[in-house]
Amino acid sequence: MTENDTTFAAQNEKAKSKKATLAAQIARLVRREGLDYEAWRYVSKAVRKACQLRPAKKGLKLPKILNTDEFRRFYLIVDQANDVQHGLMLRLLFYTAVRVSELCNIEVADVDLETCKIRVNQGKGDKDRYVLFGKSFATALRTHIAAHPKNRWVFQTRRSSRYTARRVQQIVKFYAEKAGVRATPHTFRHQAITWLTRHSGMADAELQLITGHARRETLAIYQHMALDGQLEERYQQTMKDAGL
Repeated sequence: MTENDTTFAAQNEKAKSKKATLAAQIARLVRREGLDYEAWRYVSKAVRKACQLRPAKKGLKLPKILNTDEFRRFYLIVDQANDVQHGLMLRLLFYTAVRVSELCNIEVADVDLETCKIRVNQGKGDKDRYVLFGKSFATALRTHIAAHPKNRWVFQTRRSSRYTARRVQQIVKFYAEKAGVRATPHTFRHQAITWLTRHSGMADAELQLITGHARRETLAIYQHMALDGQLEERYQQTMKDAGL
Protein backbone atom coordinates (compact mmCIF):
# COMPACT_ATOMS: atom_id res chain seq x y z
CA MET A 1 0.00 0.00 0.00
CA THR A 2 1.41 3.39 -0.99
CA GLU A 3 1.57 6.42 1.29
CA ASN A 4 -1.31 8.03 -0.63
CA ASP A 5 -3.40 4.88 -0.18
CA THR A 6 -2.69 4.88 3.54
CA THR A 7 -3.65 8.55 3.86
CA PHE A 8 -6.88 8.01 1.89
CA ALA A 9 -7.82 4.98 4.03
CA ALA A 10 -7.23 6.96 7.22
CA GLN A 11 -9.35 9.87 5.98
CA ASN A 12 -12.10 7.46 4.95
CA GLU A 13 -12.16 5.83 8.39
CA LYS A 14 -12.27 9.26 10.06
CA ALA A 15 -15.23 10.30 7.90
CA LYS A 16 -17.05 7.05 8.74
CA SER A 17 -16.45 7.64 12.44
CA LYS A 18 -17.90 11.16 12.25
CA LYS A 19 -20.98 9.85 10.43
CA ALA A 20 -21.46 7.09 12.99
CA THR A 21 -21.24 9.60 15.83
CA LEU A 22 -23.77 11.89 14.13
CA ALA A 23 -26.12 8.96 13.47
CA ALA A 24 -25.98 8.00 17.16
CA GLN A 25 -26.80 11.59 18.18
CA ILE A 26 -29.77 11.71 15.81
CA ALA A 27 -30.99 8.30 17.04
CA ARG A 28 -30.96 9.55 20.66
CA LEU A 29 -32.93 12.64 19.60
CA VAL A 30 -35.51 10.53 17.71
CA ARG A 31 -36.00 8.25 20.73
CA ARG A 32 -36.22 11.22 23.10
CA GLU A 33 -38.92 12.86 20.99
CA GLY A 34 -40.76 9.54 20.53
CA LEU A 35 -40.97 9.81 16.75
CA ASP A 36 -42.64 6.96 14.91
CA TYR A 37 -41.74 5.97 11.34
CA GLU A 38 -44.04 8.45 9.61
CA ALA A 39 -42.93 11.30 11.88
CA TRP A 40 -39.28 10.46 11.16
CA ARG A 41 -39.98 10.43 7.41
CA TYR A 42 -41.52 13.89 7.69
CA VAL A 43 -38.60 15.26 9.72
CA SER A 44 -35.91 13.78 7.47
CA LYS A 45 -37.67 15.13 4.37
CA ALA A 46 -37.93 18.56 5.95
CA VAL A 47 -34.23 18.51 6.88
CA ARG A 48 -33.22 17.54 3.35
CA LYS A 49 -35.34 20.39 1.98
CA ALA A 50 -33.97 22.93 4.46
CA CYS A 51 -30.37 21.92 3.74
CA GLN A 52 -31.05 21.59 -0.02
CA LEU A 53 -29.74 18.03 -0.02
CA ARG A 54 -30.30 16.14 -3.26
CA PRO A 55 -28.90 12.82 -4.45
CA ALA A 56 -26.23 12.95 -7.11
CA LYS A 57 -27.58 12.17 -10.56
CA LYS A 58 -26.65 8.71 -11.74
CA GLY A 59 -25.59 8.04 -15.29
CA LEU A 60 -27.76 5.80 -17.42
CA LYS A 61 -26.41 2.26 -17.55
CA LEU A 62 -27.76 -0.13 -20.14
CA PRO A 63 -28.53 -3.63 -18.84
CA LYS A 64 -26.45 -6.50 -20.11
CA ILE A 65 -28.36 -9.20 -21.95
CA LEU A 66 -27.49 -12.33 -23.87
CA ASN A 67 -27.27 -12.32 -27.64
CA THR A 68 -29.46 -14.74 -29.58
CA ASP A 69 -26.89 -17.54 -29.70
CA GLU A 70 -26.08 -17.23 -25.99
CA PHE A 71 -29.76 -17.17 -25.10
CA ARG A 72 -30.52 -20.34 -27.06
CA ARG A 73 -27.38 -22.07 -25.76
CA PHE A 74 -28.29 -21.34 -22.15
CA TYR A 75 -31.69 -22.98 -22.44
CA LEU A 76 -30.26 -25.87 -24.46
CA ILE A 77 -27.91 -26.63 -21.55
CA VAL A 78 -30.82 -26.37 -19.12
CA ASP A 79 -32.87 -28.85 -21.17
CA GLN A 80 -29.97 -31.28 -21.43
CA ALA A 81 -29.82 -31.48 -17.63
CA ASN A 82 -33.29 -33.10 -17.63
CA ASP A 83 -34.35 -31.27 -14.46
CA VAL A 84 -37.98 -30.41 -15.17
CA GLN A 85 -38.35 -27.98 -12.28
CA HIS A 86 -35.22 -26.07 -13.23
CA GLY A 87 -36.39 -25.86 -16.82
CA LEU A 88 -39.78 -24.49 -15.82
CA MET A 89 -38.34 -22.09 -13.27
CA LEU A 90 -35.80 -20.57 -15.63
CA ARG A 91 -38.32 -20.25 -18.45
CA LEU A 92 -40.78 -18.55 -16.13
CA LEU A 93 -38.11 -15.98 -15.30
CA PHE A 94 -38.07 -15.01 -18.96
CA TYR A 95 -41.77 -15.34 -19.79
CA THR A 96 -42.93 -13.23 -16.85
CA ALA A 97 -39.90 -10.93 -16.37
CA VAL A 98 -40.36 -11.29 -12.61
CA ARG A 99 -37.64 -10.47 -10.15
CA VAL A 100 -35.97 -13.43 -8.46
CA SER A 101 -37.58 -12.70 -5.08
CA GLU A 102 -40.97 -12.54 -6.78
CA LEU A 103 -40.35 -15.88 -8.49
CA CYS A 104 -39.57 -17.56 -5.17
CA ASN A 105 -42.79 -16.25 -3.63
CA ILE A 106 -45.20 -17.45 -6.33
CA GLU A 107 -47.75 -19.79 -4.78
CA VAL A 108 -49.84 -22.32 -6.68
CA ALA A 109 -52.93 -20.32 -5.73
CA ASP A 110 -51.47 -17.29 -7.53
CA VAL A 111 -51.41 -19.07 -10.90
CA ASP A 112 -54.37 -18.85 -13.28
CA LEU A 113 -53.70 -21.46 -15.94
CA GLU A 114 -56.83 -20.60 -17.94
CA THR A 115 -55.94 -16.95 -18.52
CA CYS A 116 -52.15 -17.49 -18.35
CA LYS A 117 -51.71 -14.97 -15.56
CA ILE A 118 -49.83 -15.01 -12.27
CA ARG A 119 -50.58 -12.68 -9.41
CA VAL A 120 -47.40 -11.24 -7.91
CA ASN A 121 -48.10 -10.35 -4.30
CA GLN A 122 -46.09 -7.66 -2.56
CA GLY A 123 -43.49 -7.28 -5.29
CA LYS A 124 -40.89 -4.53 -5.30
CA GLY A 125 -42.22 -1.53 -3.40
CA ASP A 126 -44.84 -3.80 -1.76
CA LYS A 127 -47.00 -3.58 -4.89
CA ASP A 128 -49.28 -6.31 -6.24
CA ARG A 129 -49.58 -6.88 -9.98
CA TYR A 130 -50.37 -9.50 -12.60
CA VAL A 131 -47.84 -10.93 -15.04
CA LEU A 132 -48.44 -13.06 -18.11
CA PHE A 133 -46.94 -16.25 -19.47
CA GLY A 134 -47.22 -17.91 -22.85
CA LYS A 135 -50.10 -20.28 -23.63
CA SER A 136 -47.63 -22.84 -24.97
CA PHE A 137 -45.97 -22.79 -21.53
CA ALA A 138 -49.25 -23.30 -19.67
CA THR A 139 -49.40 -27.02 -20.51
CA ALA A 140 -45.99 -27.71 -18.97
CA LEU A 141 -46.82 -25.59 -15.92
CA ARG A 142 -50.18 -27.36 -15.49
CA THR A 143 -48.47 -30.75 -15.62
CA HIS A 144 -45.90 -29.65 -13.04
CA ILE A 145 -48.55 -28.34 -10.64
CA ALA A 146 -50.69 -31.47 -11.06
CA ALA A 147 -47.67 -33.66 -10.29
CA HIS A 148 -47.16 -31.87 -6.96
CA PRO A 149 -50.69 -31.46 -5.53
CA LYS A 150 -49.45 -30.75 -2.00
CA ASN A 151 -47.14 -27.90 -3.00
CA ARG A 152 -47.84 -24.47 -1.58
CA TRP A 153 -45.31 -22.76 -3.82
CA VAL A 154 -44.98 -23.45 -7.51
CA PHE A 155 -41.30 -24.26 -7.04
CA GLN A 156 -40.35 -26.10 -3.87
CA THR A 157 -37.22 -27.77 -2.59
CA ARG A 158 -37.07 -31.41 -1.48
CA ARG A 159 -37.70 -30.15 2.04
CA SER A 160 -41.03 -28.69 0.93
CA SER A 161 -39.82 -25.12 1.40
CA ARG A 162 -39.74 -22.41 -1.20
CA TYR A 163 -36.54 -21.68 -3.06
CA THR A 164 -34.45 -18.81 -1.77
CA ALA A 165 -33.24 -16.06 -4.08
CA ARG A 166 -29.69 -17.19 -3.34
CA ARG A 167 -30.44 -20.74 -4.47
CA VAL A 168 -31.99 -19.56 -7.75
CA GLN A 169 -28.92 -17.39 -8.33
CA GLN A 170 -26.74 -20.47 -7.84
CA ILE A 171 -28.84 -22.48 -10.29
CA VAL A 172 -28.60 -19.79 -12.96
CA LYS A 173 -24.86 -19.47 -12.39
CA PHE A 174 -24.40 -23.25 -12.75
CA TYR A 175 -26.12 -23.41 -16.13
CA ALA A 176 -24.59 -20.15 -17.32
CA GLU A 177 -21.08 -21.44 -16.65
CA LYS A 178 -21.83 -24.68 -18.49
CA ALA A 179 -23.18 -22.66 -21.42
CA GLY A 180 -20.17 -20.34 -21.38
CA VAL A 181 -22.24 -17.19 -20.78
CA ARG A 182 -22.55 -14.62 -18.01
CA ALA A 183 -26.03 -14.39 -16.53
CA THR A 184 -27.95 -13.85 -13.31
CA PRO A 185 -31.69 -14.28 -12.68
CA HIS A 186 -32.14 -10.56 -13.36
CA THR A 187 -30.56 -11.00 -16.79
CA PHE A 188 -33.74 -12.74 -17.93
CA ARG A 189 -35.91 -9.88 -16.70
CA HIS A 190 -33.86 -7.54 -18.88
CA GLN A 191 -33.97 -10.12 -21.67
CA ALA A 192 -37.76 -10.36 -21.61
CA ILE A 193 -38.36 -6.61 -21.43
CA THR A 194 -35.92 -6.03 -24.29
CA TRP A 195 -37.61 -8.73 -26.38
CA LEU A 196 -41.06 -7.30 -25.76
CA THR A 197 -39.87 -3.76 -26.48
CA ARG A 198 -38.39 -4.82 -29.79
CA HIS A 199 -41.10 -7.16 -31.04
CA SER A 200 -44.45 -6.73 -29.29
CA GLY A 201 -45.48 -3.23 -30.33
CA MET A 202 -46.70 -2.60 -26.78
CA ALA A 203 -46.82 0.97 -25.54
CA ASP A 204 -44.51 1.98 -22.70
CA ALA A 205 -47.45 2.13 -20.31
CA GLU A 206 -48.42 -1.45 -21.18
CA LEU A 207 -44.88 -2.71 -20.66
CA GLN A 208 -44.70 -0.82 -17.40
CA LEU A 209 -47.90 -2.51 -16.31
CA ILE A 210 -46.81 -6.12 -16.80
CA THR A 211 -43.18 -5.69 -15.76
CA GLY A 212 -43.80 -3.83 -12.52
CA HIS A 213 -41.64 -0.79 -13.10
CA ALA A 214 -42.29 2.21 -10.85
CA ARG A 215 -44.60 5.21 -11.47
CA ARG A 216 -48.18 5.41 -12.75
CA GLU A 217 -49.21 4.00 -9.38
CA THR A 218 -52.73 5.41 -9.36
CA LEU A 219 -53.79 4.18 -12.79
CA ALA A 220 -52.01 0.85 -12.37
CA ILE A 221 -54.63 -0.38 -9.88
CA TYR A 222 -57.34 -0.22 -12.54
CA GLN A 223 -55.11 -1.29 -15.40
CA HIS A 224 -54.21 -4.53 -13.63
CA MET A 225 -57.88 -5.44 -13.35
CA ALA A 226 -58.29 -4.92 -17.12
CA LEU A 227 -55.25 -6.93 -18.22
CA ASP A 228 -56.84 -8.61 -21.21
CA GLY A 229 -57.87 -8.11 -24.84
CA GLN A 230 -55.36 -6.86 -27.39
CA LEU A 231 -52.54 -6.48 -24.86
CA GLU A 232 -52.69 -10.18 -24.01
CA GLU A 233 -52.97 -11.19 -27.66
CA ARG A 234 -49.81 -9.25 -28.56
CA TYR A 235 -48.01 -10.68 -25.56
CA GLN A 236 -48.97 -14.28 -26.41
CA GLN A 237 -47.87 -13.98 -30.04
CA THR A 238 -44.60 -12.30 -29.11
CA MET A 239 -43.64 -14.91 -26.50
CA LYS A 240 -44.65 -17.73 -28.83
CA ASP A 241 -42.17 -16.38 -31.39
CA ALA A 242 -39.36 -16.66 -28.81
CA GLY A 243 -39.28 -20.35 -29.70
CA LEU A 244 -38.50 -21.85 -26.29
